[in-house]
Amino acid sequence: MTGADSVADALWERVRDLSERADELLRAEAEGRLDRNGEAHLDRIRIRLARAAQRAELADQLGDQLAAIDRARARRLSARPPHGRRAG
Repeated sequence: MTGADSVADALWERVRDLSERADELLRAEAEGRLDRNGEAHLDRIRIRLARAAQRAELADQLGDQLAAIDRARARRLSARPPHGRRAG
C-alpha cells in the first residue's frame, strides 16, 4: 500500500464516520426529535460529508495516477540492459 492509498483509506473512514452521524441525525429528524440546533448540525454534517467524499475521491485518483507512474517506471527499468549498458 502506498502513502496515497493510506491517505485515501483514512479519508474514506472519515466519510463513513460522518455518514453514520448524518444517519443518526436523519433518524432523529424522521422521528421529530430534531430541534433547530439539530437541524443546523445536520446541515453542517451534510456539507462536511460532501467535502470529505470529494477529498477521498481525489486521493483515490491521485493514488491511481501514482501507481500508473510507478508501473511505467518499473517497465522502463526492466527493459534496460543489465549494468546500465545500452543495447545496440
